[in-house]
Amino acid sequence: MDAHRLRDKADARRLLQEAHREAARHHPGKVLKADEVREPSGAGTAELVGDGGRIELDPGEIAAADAELRRRSDELSQLLAQAQDLEAPLRDGTGPVSGHLRKAFGQRGSADTGVQAVLRSYLDELGALRDAIRQAAAGHAENDANAKDIMATLNGELGE
Repeated sequence: MDAHRLRDKADARRLLQEAHREAARHHPGKVLKADEVREPSGAGTAELVGDGGRIELDPGEIAAADAELRRRSDELSQLLAQAQDLEAPLRDGTGPVSGHLRKAFGQRGSADTGVQAVLRSYLDELGALRDAIRQAAAGHAENDANAKDIMATLNGELGE
């Protein structure tokens, strides 16, 4: 049997079995089935595992992540500007499928339902993510400053 050609159901079964064996060889752990995976427990309640009970936040890494997201946002903005060219209708052919293609692709550049709408949605998501990262960073910076002030106050009261 040619490795890439299926002639009948038996070939398909053999190929599927080979794929399962190959997957088991590379990933020997138990693979969960869909009904074995726990349901999501809600936004923000994912299990976090920290080393020694603490989660460290590196301001430099946060700034780098924000800069990368800004770069991606700029790329999407450029694509959005280019997507406006898609609003122009396609030149139709005269073949039997031209009418169907016109219907299928006619809305591709629509600001409401086409590529522009999708890109705006992506930009909104990126903006929300960047805002959340900035808010988290600001909150952690404030907590660090408060902890530093408290420690300074305690050290002053203890005469250290």
